[in-house]
Amino acid sequence: MPQTNHPIPILYVHYGLDWIRGSERCLLDLLNHLERDKFMPIVWCNSVQLAAEVKALGIDVIRQDFSLLLGWQSPRFNIAGFCALISQGICLVKYHQIKIIHSNSGAPCQWLNLVARKTSLPLIAHLHCRYPLRDRLSLGLHHVSHLVGVSKPVIEQYLDDSICPSRVSVIANGIDPTRLSANTDNKLDIRDSLAFNDDDFVLMSVGSLIERKGMDLLISALAIVRQAGIPAKLIIVGDGPCRQQLSQQIDALALNQQVCLLGERNDVTSLLQSGIDVFVSGAREEVFGLVLAEAGFHRIPVIAPDVGGISSVIKHQHSGLLVPPQAPQQIAQAIELLFYRPDLRQKFGNAALNRVSRLFLIEQHVQTMQLLYTRLLSDPAHALTWFSHYSIKAIVKSIFQFIAKRIQQTISVNRKD
Repeated sequence: MPQTNHPIPILYVHYGLDWIRGSERCLLDLLNHLERDKFMPIVWCNSVQLAAEVKALGIDVIRQDFSLLLGWQSPRFNIAGFCALISQGICLVKYHQIKIIHSNSGAPCQWLNLVARKTSLPLIAHLHCRYPLRDRLSLGLHHVSHLVGVSKPVIEQYLDDSICPSRVSVIANGIDPTRLSANTDNKLDIRDSLAFNDDDFVLMSVGSLIERKGMDLLISALAIVRQAGIPAKLIIVGDGPCRQQLSQQIDALALNQQVCLLGERNDVTSLLQSGIDVFVSGAREEVFGLVLAEAGFHRIPVIAPDVGGISSVIKHQHSGLLVPPQAPQQIAQAIELLFYRPDLRQKFGNAALNRVSRLFLIEQHVQTMQLLYTRLLSDPAHALTWFSHYSIKAIVKSIFQFIAKRIQQTISVNRKD
């Protein structure tokens, strides 16, 4: 990396919905702990909420709407908008004298690939989820300088696509202990605020109310443990399109007094410190689970399905219990075990704090990311050009996989007919 007395400008680009959740929180914590004497962040995003939080950190931020080609939502063929993003990106790079581009999600890589090639810069794709093959192709994820996944399952997709292993890294998310320890002098008492009884066994889950988060599985599990005579209550924090469906499920199971849908909250940290007995997840897919690490930081034992990257955060029978995916009965059995074993809850909680402190704090995350920046900047071969970093083998293999999948789907439909 060239010697300089000035911090190196990095352009961070984020595309997402207008909320502060997993990937947004990860970006904000990274920006907040970045060594500003070495790196100068500039953020380009489409989220109003994220832009406001970035601005509060004293970081320059550019907010505008983004459009994707061949996306899942209309307009799917906004060529003019796509070209405008490329032009805007090139202008931002030149104006701020950017030296490296960090995309905090896969989508911006669609136009950042061209921006980076035009300006001969390294491009990092920081991936917080697994992308279907269609998106891996349309977003150009095989052609960036370096892919960073928050867990092994994210990166395994690209290794299976024949990406060179030297172009991928696993960098686990980091949580900010200072932020999670805030307001300890003014703790919330969740039992008092929700009028719970002293002997109620309080379960909590946090996440969007979407099918992937599996809140319906947790409600079914609660019905099972209630029938077994366990005085369990379930608090669900979050909102989303499945809220009405979940409310109907709660009504059908007569659990209106036992399940609390709190909606979207900005005080999750306070809730985690409010007397929760067990944190539960029913996720059908989860490549990391930032809130699972946050629960562990607060010594809360976790019950979660063994899917995606959850096992990298929760060690079974050590810091929590892992159950098979989509298995309400097994979730219920795990709840019952921890209800009758307060000693096990304490053991798991202490182990969870120790594990988070060793593996998932923001300082480790930032140092690892900064080392990656330094490595990419120190070797000009990592900079994208019009003729570099095209993974032909990955493209060919992915296209054949895509075609084979479509043929299988067609055959399956014809058999049904």
